[in-house]
Amino acid sequence: MERLLSGAFGVLIGLVGLWTGFQQLRNRAALNLWPTTRGKVIARGTYQPNHPMLSAPAFRHAPLVRYVYHVAGQEFVNDRIRPKRIQLPEHSTKRWAQKRAESFADEVTVHYNPADPSDSFLVQTTKRTLYIVIGGSCLALVYGVIFLLLK
Repeated sequence: MERLLSGAFGVLIGLVGLWTGFQQLRNRAALNLWPTTRGKVIARGTYQPNHPMLSAPAFRHAPLVRYVYHVAGQEFVNDRIRPKRIQLPEHSTKRWAQKRAESFADEVTVHYNPADPSDSFLVQTTKRTLYIVIGGSCLALVYGVIFLLLK
């Protein structure tokens, strides 16, 4: 019975992970089509993201980079570093977060949503990260299938 449950859980995790990975690759391709504009960093620092985390409190600090940019004569201010459609804010120690925030130049390239210019980000999620999700999901799927087939 344990093998059946372990196998089913592995298959489920693998399938959900594969779906998520490929969906995020499609999102990434769509985000690559967003236009860019120049922006100016107006604040740097750290903050603690407001989402559930399993890490210890000392590793819950994220870089804060607030920037201003203009689209069609309107001014927008945002602090998203990575696209929210794909990735939650990266987090680690306060020292790491501060160093990461300070790594951004005063002038930045801002990717913005043409349908809603207030939606923007600075750094695209790497394909490597998404391929790691897909690879891990394949391993979970294979693990689950092996457990289901072995009796």
